[in-house]
Amino acid sequence: MAIFKCKMCGGSLEINDNKTVAECEYCGTKQTLPKLGDERKANLYDRANHFRRNNEFDKAMSIYENILNEDKTDAESYWSIVLCRYGIEYVEDPTSHKRVPTVNRAQFTSVFMDEDYKSAIKYADALQKDVYESEAKAIDEIQKGILEISQKEEPFDVFICYKETDSNGRRTPDSVLATELYHELVKEGFLRFC
Repeated sequence: MAIFKCKMCGGSLEINDNKTVAECEYCGTKQTLPKLGDERKANLYDRANHFRRNNEFDKAMSIYENILNEDKTDAESYWSIVLCRYGIEYVEDPTSHKRVPTVNRAQFTSVFMDEDYKSAIKYADALQKDVYESEAKAIDEIQKGILEISQKEEPFDVFICYKETDSNGRRTPDSVLATELYHELVKEGFLRFC
């Protein structure tokens, strides 16, 4: 039985070699699993997923691409590249306590048209495919909302995205930083969108 880190929360998952989907006992998220095969590949995935969970998407993407250089049929690597390209961060919803995707790198192209998404679907088994399609649908909905809002706005140089309040209605540290950043950008003459 291999130990693998949850893609959402980083908790340890104990997985059998033949499983392709698991549920994390810590965050309750149903997620797809890679074909690990050996300890080296497991370490690459853990490192890449660590970078992705910490929003270091380019570093993570580079590792997933290295995995694909060795196995062009690895559905999980293709899917993970999609998560990096769209800057997907899974955050805990304060009401439901479920992990939900947040898009940090909105694209003009639908996730369903992404070549890596298509490859993930092509090489996935039936269980993985269901999870990928469900996640892609959620990502696509979020992205459509972002694009709809941004298209109604005047042109901007910088988009500032943050969470205003926490589950207790208090202002978040991110909102304080975003306000400071906003005022600095105004002083410098940048067009911004919050």
